[in-house]
Amino acid sequence: MTINNHIIPFQLSNNEVRGMIVRFDTVLYNIIKRHNYANNIESLLADTLTITACLGSRMKHDGVFTIQGKGSGDVHTLFADITSDGCLRGYVGLKENFKNENVNLVKLMGSGHISFTLDQGKYSKRYQGIVQLEEEISKATELYFSNSEQLETKFSTFNYYDIDEADRADLFPGGLIMLQKMPIKNKFLEETNKEVWELSRSFLSTLKKEEFLSRKLSSKDILFRLFSELKVITYNEIEIKDKCRCSQDRVQFALNNLGKKELSEIADENGDIKVTCEFCKTERLFSHPN
Repeated sequence: MTINNHIIPFQLSNNEVRGMIVRFDTVLYNIIKRHNYANNIESLLADTLTITACLGSRMKHDGVFTIQGKGSGDVHTLFADITSDGCLRGYVGLKENFKNENVNLVKLMGSGHISFTLDQGKYSKRYQGIVQLEEEISKATELYFSNSEQLETKFSTFNYYDIDEADRADLFPGGLIMLQKMPIKNKFLEETNKEVWELSRSFLSTLKKEEFLSRKLSSKDILFRLFSELKVITYNEIEIKDKCRCSQDRVQFALNNLGKKELSEIADENGDIKVTCEFCKTERLFSHPN
C-alpha cells in the first residue's frame, strides 16, 4: 500500500494554469489523532493543515509559513504552520465544554479573522496578509490570494473526517488540489487563458471525494485523469513531515522568563511544573526553583 505525505506541483496548458496536489496519509492522521477533537473540528484542522502545507511549500528560503485564525466563538484559535524543510504541525483552541457541531467556520469562530504569515528571517521582509472569516478556510484562502497577489485561485479540499470510521480503510485522510490562473502579458492570448481557466475549474468540480481520497489512485493518476485535455506537466514531489519544533530547552527558556509569582501559580504542591505542548501533546516536567 502506497503511503503519501507529499505535494506535487503541476502546470496545465503551457503554464496558463499552475497548481498543486496535496495528499496526506500518516502525517495528517497522526497530527489529528493526538487531539481528542469532535469530527467537525478534525475536518477543520485537516483542511487547514493541507492548505498550510500547500502554501508553505512555495518558500524559497529557510523560514516558517503560518495560518492563524482568531475568533470570538466556540473555536477561539485555529493554528497551523510549516517550516521550509516540510515540518508541519497544528492545533485548534476550543472554549471549555465545547459542543458546537457546525462545519461553517463563521458559526464556529464568530467574529474574527484569518492571518497568513511568511517569515523567512534575514532572507526577506516578514509578510502578513489578513482576511475576514469565510464559511470555509478554503474560501478565506482564495480571498487572501485575490487581495494580496491579485491571482484567481481555486482550492478543493477533501478529508474523511465526516465519513464513518468503518468506511475509511481504503481512503487517505485528506488533501487538496489548488489551481491558479497565471497572468498573461500578451492580450491576444487573454481569451485562450480565460478558456483554459474555466475548463480547469470545470474539470476540478467533477472530482468526487471518494475518488480523490482513494488509495487505489496515485496523485498523478488523479491529475492525468482530471486534466487530460489540458496537457499536464508535473514536477518533483515535496515531502511533508509530522514534526513539532518544541523541545526541553525551548520550554525551559520560556519558564526562565517568568517571575517567581507566575511560576508559583503554575507549580503543583510538590513544586513541579508540568508543561504540555499544544501541538504534539508532549508532556515535560520541570522543578520550580526555590
